[in-house]
Amino acid sequence: MHTDIFAKYSHQIITLTEGTMGGDVDKAVERLLSDEQWDLIAQLIVSASEVSARRMVDALLKADQIDALIPAACLRREIRRGSSQGPSTLGGGSIFRDFEADEDGPGVPDHIREEAEAITQSASQSRRIAAQKEAARDHDLIRSRIVDQLAERATASDAALAAMVTIARASWWEETRRSAATKLANNKIAMGKLTREGRHADLLMIGRASGSQTVRARLAEGMVNAMPEATSPEYRDALELISEEHPDQATRAAAHKALGG
Repeated sequence: MHTDIFAKYSHQIITLTEGTMGGDVDKAVERLLSDEQWDLIAQLIVSASEVSARRMVDALLKADQIDALIPAACLRREIRRGSSQGPSTLGGGSIFRDFEADEDGPGVPDHIREEAEAITQSASQSRRIAAQKEAARDHDLIRSRIVDQLAERATASDAALAAMVTIARASWWEETRRSAATKLANNKIAMGKLTREGRHADLLMIGRASGSQTVRARLAEGMVNAMPEATSPEYRDALELISEEHPDQATRAAAHKALGG
């Protein structure tokens, strides 16, 4: 499938990825829209230029293709201006050869193997730290635009609400997860809907993703009157939330006692 699709729309793919000419970008977007290539558009927004990505996001919103916005909100990186290079890679290939590859060769002493494993683990940790620092500097405007636009629609659109919940849960970027969760928490209609539908796992996740004690306290208050069933996997998590964050001391104590404390 990808062979056929990418071959057919190769010109549009290159145009939208480069995104240098406004007229060409508009024509490329119109072609994909007219052919209802929603999945391809969703993939392109992840790595397209900011100009192209904005056009495609607005086009998907206008066409009410909300689900196609989720990949970019979860995976898109900030496109560095003035750079034609793709996303940087952190770390190189394998540092050490496979000690088990040469079965006929002499055995590797244990102390050398242990030292190699320790160095490899240290290198992996360094790459993770570098990736976290890079993520903290990433402020992609397209991700923010998607979250902002979906937040405005979450009250009236089930698809937008579902997309916001997914982004708060699955975006690789902490800033984006926090933004989506906070906007949901501040939307009384959306939160009321989640509460009425008994979507406790989503509510608890929003509290965690928001990184806000205020949001968690508000959720704890609402959860008291809408507890999951005692047999539910979320029951203990809900009690823990109430015991830690509910503004009323007596309620916190009661929840703590129910936990067996």
